Amino acid sequence: MAENNINNQPGIDNDQEIDIIELLSKLWKKRKMIIKWCVVGAILGLIIGFSIPETYNASVTLAPELEQKTGSNVSSIASMMGVNLNNSIDAINAEMFPDVVHSTPFIVELFDLPVTFERKGEMITTSLLDYMKNYQRSAWWSYIPQIPGKILGLFSKKEETNVDIAALNPNNLPKKERGVVGFFAENIIVSVDIKSLKTTISLDLQDPQVVYVVVNAVVDNLKEYMSDYRSSKARQDVENLSVICEQRKADYYKAQQAYARHMDSNKSVILQSAQAEQERLQQEMNLAYQVYSQVAQQLEGARITEQQAKPVFAIVQPPVIPLHKVAPSKAKLLIVFTLLAGCCAAIWILFGEDLFEKFKQTL
Repeated sequence: MAENNINNQPGIDNDQEIDIIELLSKLWKKRKMIIKWCVVGAILGLIIGFSIPETYNASVTLAPELEQKTGSNVSSIASMMGVNLNNSIDAINAEMFPDVVHSTPFIVELFDLPVTFERKGEMITTSLLDYMKNYQRSAWWSYIPQIPGKILGLFSKKEETNVDIAALNPNNLPKKERGVVGFFAENIIVSVDIKSLKTTISLDLQDPQVVYVVVNAVVDNLKEYMSDYRSSKARQDVENLSVICEQRKADYYKAQQAYARHMDSNKSVILQSAQAEQERLQQEMNLAYQVYSQVAQQLEGARITEQQAKPVFAIVQPPVIPLHKVAPSKAKLLIVFTLLAGCCAAIWILFGEDLFEKFKQTL
């Protein structure tokens, strides 16, 4: 039995080799058909390549300094005032930058950004929202689903009104504005290195000048957002302590005036009751001054903390105006669609024709 199995192995290999040769010969006989399919695929790839609008990329690399160390001079001054300037852990740190940048309120703040671009030899200046709604190019097939709506729109005249960007509510945006928000939320790429906290922000748009301006605006808004967040607590402390300090100052002045009036009206009096009243008023004045002095020190410490709480961003690689497009790659589309068409033709020749013939026979 073992000898028979061994002897049968070469036979199996020969059958397999014959099958491969038969498949290759079948493809060779239909080589003209495969070439036609490849030509059609190449033409389709070129059509798609020339139909997709060109896009340009701009990027910036940041090194956020989120944990600032207070200088020795500031620390000594604050310690004399009894204020601790040790940094606490932030609820929003560099790892949450993608969520901040992709949030609707953050993107809506970019809508009124002025952008300048060239269109048909003319320089146009408008807002980013208007550019995204009215000056973005799309592939021809993207207009096919809009045909029924445009036909129906011929029968119902609808006046378009200019949108007041300042009046937009981020929680209830119109349909087109939501589409713009979705576009930027998907296309603004924010990657953060967890170890070094180095942050890279990149964006692809159809105009090199516009994408450069938008990336710069994203960085500036991110800096302002983090600065407002990190200094909000200290700013609130400054506001509260300012009110308390004014109240304690008024109390001290009131106690001081009461003590001065008593002293003026009892210059030559040696009664024990007058001396007791003098001591009481003096103690009240001293106590009011101590409270006022402590609050004033806390207020100055809170002001120092507010200044120190502002984050610093070191721009490692600033954005530059791109000179070359990043997409679409017509050569890649040509190769991919040519190979795809050739593979489809080969599958049809080897398997599809036989299955189709069997299907016709069963009918």
